[in-house]
Amino acid sequence: MLVHSATAPSAVLRTLPALDTGLWAPSLSASWAVSSALTAVYSPAEPALRDQFLEPPGGPSREEAAREVFARAVEHGDEHVIKFADTAMDVFARTGNPDAIAAALRAAELISGPGAGSAHQSRSAGRFSGSRP
Repeated sequence: MLVHSATAPSAVLRTLPALDTGLWAPSLSASWAVSSALTAVYSPAEPALRDQFLEPPGGPSREEAAREVFARAVEHGDEHVIKFADTAMDVFARTGNPDAIAAALRAAELISGPGAGSAHQSRSAGRFSGSRP
């Protein structure tokens, strides 16, 4: 579920050109509210340590690294992993921040592939169950 806190705003941004400009602010406002709520409910109590993240693939170019990570997401097969990787690659293309690639790789680690149970269940569901102390 937490991946939707990133993929939902990305989807709204992509649809803005098709919307009447009067709908832009309310759409972005709703997206922000939903993203905030998802983050509040599903974020782990403690963030993952940096050493738990895979290193982004090396390569001669940023574009090649992004293509490789997206290819891994497609190979994984879960639609949430693919949508999150797509969003992360957009961020990486705009900022060059390798943490976006690392986040996409981490999502692929945590989300079970197709046929392995609910797409909303992660392998470490206890840490991401949404329950708070």
